[in-house]
Order: sequence, then structure tokens, then C-alpha cells
Amino acid sequence: MTIEFTGPLTDRSIGSSILPADAYTDPAVFTAEQHAIFERRWVWAGFTHWVEKPGSSHPVTVAGRPLLITRDLTGAIRVFHNVCRHRGMVLSEEPSTRKRLRCPYHYWTYDVDGALCGTPYWDRSKGSAPDQETRDALALAPVAHAEWAGMVLVCLGEPERSLDEALAPLRERWAPVGLDRLHLAAEDTYEIAANWKLVVENFLDFYHLPFVHPQVGPAAAALDIDDVVLADDILGGCYPRGAAGKAAKTQTPLPMFGDVPEGLRDRQDIFCVFPNALVFLEADWFQVIGFEPVAADRTVEHMAVFVDSSAAGPEFTDARKALSAVLFEVNDQDVPILERMQRGRRSPAADRNHLLPHWDQITARFQLLVASALEGRR
Repeated sequence: MTIEFTGPLTDRSIGSSILPADAYTDPAVFTAEQHAIFERRWVWAGFTHWVEKPGSSHPVTVAGRPLLITRDLTGAIRVFHNVCRHRGMVLSEEPSTRKRLRCPYHYWTYDVDGALCGTPYWDRSKGSAPDQETRDALALAPVAHAEWAGMVLVCLGEPERSLDEALAPLRERWAPVGLDRLHLAAEDTYEIAANWKLVVENFLDFYHLPFVHPQVGPAAAALDIDDVVLADDILGGCYPRGAAGKAAKTQTPLPMFGDVPEGLRDRQDIFCVFPNALVFLEADWFQVIGFEPVAADRTVEHMAVFVDSSAAGPEFTDARKALSAVLFEVNDQDVPILERMQRGRRSPAADRNHLLPHWDQITARFQLLVASALEGRR
């Protein structure tokens, strides 16, 4: 194994776990993380295909805040705080394609572009309505957002940098791959009785692969992965020659994402875009696990598998299904592991966990990111 650091590295300490066991179980720590991490950074909020058609909307939650992703009638994606501007009631609780959003309390109505368009009996007279200046002032409150690789990312606070700037190292690394050609192959949701940090740490733990996921190959396959840090908050690993057991998923090869250079065709990249977008990329498939931390001991994952748009036809149906089945099986195998790890954090012995220098460099860096955010340094 080699360790490739292409971004700044502030701490490479290995040994005792940086985060204490109660950081995974204490509701007070969870609340602090919501404010210090999920309210202050660009975070995954959903997928663009959740609002595929103009006029559609999809409620989501970020840092405990109710938000609403919409696609307006021009086709543009927008994100708003999901509350009526009259009395602050949650406006929408289910995905919709109705083009307008109506609050069930007093029937105030909004277009999917956020504009206020209906206020029954505004001044107690039939047909009355506010003037245009008041309408504009009472439109749905917007949220800073951006789209990338089929995802919608939001920042609830004042972003220190644009998403383009934040993702620049990953965009540069993946520049030869056509991520504008994505076609959804399959999607699933997982409710996991574990802390969100364990979800990320397991994702970044390449040591467990041959023991928990036999389909990825023997232990020798795990030795062929390099730790990679692209930036302070983009970290993970790379199989330079592809993950064993995944290259031969089907007899029908899936087309690649455009004209991928020869040297990248066998590579698999595995990155956490901190805090909650977990991404895999091979030349012919792309996988995202975006997750919502719900409580100190509960995380909801949304996993989507994408292929190239040229693989959308019926001739690739079996190949898409076979690929998705393998990837979902891998995630299924992780769920009981995560839940047992969560139970283990209730033991005082979990405060004496030991990180290994040859396996846990990336885990240590992730824990340092969390600790630094909680201390207000990042």
C-alpha cells in the first residue's frame, strides 16, 4: 500500500482513536455536529433525479432543517426552506409533481420557483391578495445550492467557497470521465442504527473488505489499494488496477463514461466528500451513498448506482441489474457490521481503540476533521 497526499496534511498521528466512544452515542455531541459541520459546509441533500420533471418537488432534511428541492417550470433546480411564510408550518412532506405547493393550514400557495401565488381572504374579503412587493417579500426562503454528478448539495450558512472551488481537486482528477452522461441504474434506501461517523469510517476502512465482502476478492486485493487525500475534506483510496471481483460483474460489458484514457480504465476511486457524500467511480459505473444523520444512533443512507447514458437501453438491462445487485449486496453486508460497532461504542473499552499506521491513516484524518470542526478550527 502507498499513501498519496495531494492536499495539505496537518496531522498524521496514529494510535489511540482521536474521538472518544461517547462522540458516537451522546445526543449532545450529535447536536453540536449538526451545527458545526452540517450547517456550515456544503453537504449532500439529495439527487437531481428526485425532481426529474419540471414542476416536481421533494422534501429533504439537512442538519435537522426541513428543506425542499424543486425543479421549476424552466427546468432549473431550486432549494428552499420548507416552511410556509405565514406561520412557519412545514409546507410539503411528500414528493410531488403538482407544480404548486399548498400549505394545509391556511391554503397559502407557492409556485415551485418559490413565488407566493395564493393567499385566500388576505384582508378578510373574497379575492383579496397582497401587493406585489409583499408577495415578493413572502416568497419561500432560498437556500444556497449547487449540482454535481447527479447530486444536489446545499450550504445552510454562508459558504466560505463555491462548490466548484471545494470540488476542484476531484473535478480535476475525474476530468477525463464524462459525469454529465449519468443514467440512473438503481436506487435504494437504508435505515441504519448507527452513528453517521461510523458509516463514513466503515466506508474508508479498506482493511475489512476481504473479511466482510468476500466478493471483492482475497486479502491480497485489499493490499492493492492506495490511501489518497485530495484535499482537507476529500479523502479516500484508489485501486489502481480495479477492485477484484467487480470487474467481471456481467458478461455484457457496460459502456464507459465517454472516452476514458487507457490508464484510467481499470482504476476504482473511493472518496468521502466530507461530510456526507460517499462516492465510487470506475470507468463504467458511478455510485453515490448520500446520507442524513437522523440521531446519534441513526443514519439514513440513500444509495444510487449510475451508468453511462448509452447503457440506458434494453440491451443492457441484465448488465445494469447484475451491477446493482453486487453493489447493493456489498452495502447490505455492512449494515449489521455498523450496528454492532454502534453497540460496541457503549463499552468503556471503546475508548481504548487503537488505530493502525498501515491501515487507519484515512480514518484518523476523518476523525481529526470532525474533532477540528467541533473545536471551531474548521
